[in-house]
Amino acid sequence: MSNLFDRETENALRNIFSSFKRKVVDYLITTPPNTRCETCDDAVRLAKELEGISNGVLEVRVVDKNSDVARALKPAYAPAWIYGTRRGNVRYYGLPTSQEFPPFIYMHQYIANNVINLSKEVVELIEPIDTLLQVKIFVTPECPYCPYVVDSFNQMGLVNDNILVETIEAVEFPWEADRYRVLTVPAVIISDVERVDGYTYPEIYAKLLRRAEVKLRGGRAIEEELEHEAGESSDVRKSRRIKPHYHEYED
Repeated sequence: MSNLFDRETENALRNIFSSFKRKVVDYLITTPPNTRCETCDDAVRLAKELEGISNGVLEVRVVDKNSDVARALKPAYAPAWIYGTRRGNVRYYGLPTSQEFPPFIYMHQYIANNVINLSKEVVELIEPIDTLLQVKIFVTPECPYCPYVVDSFNQMGLVNDNILVETIEAVEFPWEADRYRVLTVPAVIISDVERVDGYTYPEIYAKLLRRAEVKLRGGRAIEEELEHEAGESSDVRKSRRIKPHYHEYED
């Protein structure tokens, strides 16, 4: 029996892992021994627990932040979960608990079964992106809308590995949240040129990814076209007020 999960949760996890069509290999980057990391030990315990419940279809390779593997992966913080995608471009910084645990598990299912649940419109919008984009998603464990945003962007990272998706647990990394003046979660920052505070729809996020690519390239004509598509005067602007969840940060 699991030491971390109740019987119902453990059985649900076993059912999910039993559906895997192939093995998934993650990396978990932790800090060196005797180095401050409030959740690294808990992250390692979670990794070992999930490996056991999965009966071998999930492997989590725990590596030191100063190792050659970690240097190649270039994590921003620790603990860092690097999902088993082809280029390691989808990541979770912190300990995935509470509301953030379901999208964490679902991501492994998407990878193992090579499936996504995005609409055709979203896929067609993001597939052509050939500029490297960095998406930072600030979340908190109790935010009810954050999982929907994280789940959508995780899948977008699977569709196009030019999109680096980084979910950041804002309570664990308040200095990064402060750097971006995050007062509302979810908060999404795309390559420092697009931002949405609050929850909106995947189609809007996909259009903002396209527009971010155009801005980084400096293409004004295409930007105006995407501006019209995204409906800045209505859909995008309105999205910044849709279903916000507020959190006050403490250093």
